[in-house]
Amino acid sequence: MNKGLMNLHSLVYEDRNNIANLSNTKLFANIVKGYADSNAFNYLLGMTNIGISDIRSLNFFNETGLADKINAQRSMEEVEEDSSIIALPKPKNLKGSLSQALKSRQSTREFSSYRMNLDELSTLLTYSVGISNRYSKDAEGNRSYRRYHGSGGGIYPISVYCVVNAIEGLRNGIYLYRPYTHALKKITYTGSLEELYQNAPIDTQNANMSLLFSYELNRNYLKYGELGMLLAFLETGMMAQNIHLVTKSVGYSSCDVAGFDKKYAEKSIGLDGVNSHIIYSIMVGKEQ
Repeated sequence: MNKGLMNLHSLVYEDRNNIANLSNTKLFANIVKGYADSNAFNYLLGMTNIGISDIRSLNFFNETGLADKINAQRSMEEVEEDSSIIALPKPKNLKGSLSQALKSRQSTREFSSYRMNLDELSTLLTYSVGISNRYSKDAEGNRSYRRYHGSGGGIYPISVYCVVNAIEGLRNGIYLYRPYTHALKKITYTGSLEELYQNAPIDTQNANMSLLFSYELNRNYLKYGELGMLLAFLETGMMAQNIHLVTKSVGYSSCDVAGFDKKYAEKSIGLDGVNSHIIYSIMVGKEQ
């Protein structure tokens, strides 16, 4: 192994006139020196900065138990009688042990043409991003149910959309998973994995579906301010790990895919791209 290649991150270039080249080596060095700007680097530098307004919001949420009150009413967002709502069957118990799921987990980019059934989809969604039986009560006795993943302040600003490609009983398209009623809401029948992942090295032809993670800033910004974005990214990671492990338990495989067409996804779903953003995706399919 070339020792120089292993230490590229430590190289410092003093030439400010040519910060762009075929790799990110010079660019990174100039960002660290302060000669070039980086949104990611700036965010990391101020990641945990909290202003007076943030402290007031945090205290207000904590003292009033507002997050629990909001969560207790979240199920009302899903009260809707519409032909676009598809109730999912009761989830099955997971097979195998946690250690088996951890040992067998790996990213899979090629899939078979096997079609997932609704029981498997129901089980996958429930134990990875669904509602558990645990809950807390407020002073009025309203129940605030927990989920199978953590969330900063118990606010849960991340929603999951299923881009269906090969699932029995479901027409191909995009569906919003509604955890409180354990149902899918049809968004559109025009979503396409090929369009979503035009340049990604992933098998869009045979995958069962893609899961898109939507972040709504207003849900946790009101409490955490700028810190809310970091917490949303951490929550997405916890949800993703759940999905990978549960997917193996139901006999399928998965792969994180960051190279998706964000604008296409948001336009297809109907998100504004201002308050609501698609920030991540996972492909799910049957391993060959």
